[in-house]
Amino acid sequence: MINIPAKILDIRSTEPMVMLSKNTASRLNLRHDEILSLKHKGKEIVANPVVVQEILENNVIGISEKDSKWLEVDDDTQITVSARKTPVSYDFIKKKYNSNNPWNQNEILSIVNDISNRRYTSVEVASFALVTQYSGFSSFELEEFSKAMAEAGNQLDFNEPTFGKHSIGGIPGNKISPIIVPIIAAAGLLIPKTSSRAITSPSGTADTMEVFANVNFTPDEISEIAPKSRGMIVHNGPLNLSPLDDIVIGVKRQLDIDPKDQMLASIVSTKIAMGIDNLVFDIPTGTGSKMPNRQNAVNFAHSLIGLCRQLGIRVEAALTLGEQPLGNAIGPALEAREALQVLEGNGPNSVVEKSVDIAGILLEMSGLTNTGKGSEMASEILSSGKALTKFREIIEFQGGNSNIKFDEIEIGSEQTSIYAKKDGYVVGVNNKSINAIAKAAGCPKDKEAGIIIHKRQGEYIHNGDPLITIFANSDSKLTSALQTANTHSPIILEGMVLRRIGSIPEKNI
Repeated sequence: MINIPAKILDIRSTEPMVMLSKNTASRLNLRHDEILSLKHKGKEIVANPVVVQEILENNVIGISEKDSKWLEVDDDTQITVSARKTPVSYDFIKKKYNSNNPWNQNEILSIVNDISNRRYTSVEVASFALVTQYSGFSSFELEEFSKAMAEAGNQLDFNEPTFGKHSIGGIPGNKISPIIVPIIAAAGLLIPKTSSRAITSPSGTADTMEVFANVNFTPDEISEIAPKSRGMIVHNGPLNLSPLDDIVIGVKRQLDIDPKDQMLASIVSTKIAMGIDNLVFDIPTGTGSKMPNRQNAVNFAHSLIGLCRQLGIRVEAALTLGEQPLGNAIGPALEAREALQVLEGNGPNSVVEKSVDIAGILLEMSGLTNTGKGSEMASEILSSGKALTKFREIIEFQGGNSNIKFDEIEIGSEQTSIYAKKDGYVVGVNNKSINAIAKAAGCPKDKEAGIIIHKRQGEYIHNGDPLITIFANSDSKLTSALQTANTHSPIILEGMVLRRIGSIPEKNI
């Protein structure tokens, strides 16, 4: 263990990384596979060291700006550096792999505390994600994880009833939050909506809202702004509401998994920390969704409702159609355009209907309207322009351009279309294929990339008509997306051969 001054470096990495000179590494007796522990003022990170020559002077340790903020250090601040010891809690994860016995309360608290405080490597976090993917949680584990995750971070209290909406995601184009939030806020209710960035879809709500305005706020800023604006759409990452989830989400994205029980605990813990009293949960179901089996979706809804009731949250779940993308636009900027068009009264019916139906449930839960009348009230708020006015107010409160028009939102400069090769009806739009194509085009990192779907399931199309148009900001990304489209069949027309297997047997001569 030594104390060594920090050197803040302009480096980017998916996980904590430090840089040392060869001389400094020798001083630490550092093995090539060693993991380091860096501590300062009670905070800690574990990091993979990179030994460099000539780039870095001796007797300093180079860390990223992101990690320096976590440790609260500047250039020349003394950091305690030592070889890292694997946390005891990691033994609990290995035990789960071997026995699948439930964790007890102390084990859960230990796991949550160590992950939340960045004592795990990315490989160890991946182990946790995978064990929750394949072993799941018992009802006891689910409740204890939800409480522990909420208590590990910041918590807000607005001292009035608060409303929230959440979706399990996975459906391309599910841009209803920028429509629902202003509807509810325009009715005078408080709806501070926290959102994640995309995990398995081309755009998360935070990615779409960021096209309009800033989504990164502190808890104190939200406590001040939300009661005035009545609605906000913010990224939950900087809020430290459920720090375990913020750490695990990046690993889940790389593994392309979203464990259902961990997802439940994550959502509920965030809502507890945000002070949400009333919640509507959107569960898309159908082929190509996270819940392809409707009965499994019903069971998941019951699990959610039971968990929320145990933890003091009023909740209703809405099973929604998830067999194809919602609306026509896929990707942050394109979805932002379409959401604004809906607020202006010109968007696709599928987006309008889903938005007012889910907003209507929240309005009924509030007591502002009778059961069965919520959709009607939400529709009136939307069609009257009140929701649009409120959305522009929210944009202004969040530091964006409140006067922006939908066609002023920039989209990818490079584009190409895929055309139908025959007449016929569209019998399917493949969610996974659309996701893959959009990601190949650059989504969600490149907000201007994405897809426009020209025809949806059940519609008739003529030979030569466009099926989809792909947008990207480089020829290479556009080419990659087009290649993906040519191998993934995003739009299925009637009569198309899905698969051919085997060969024609030779005739006897």
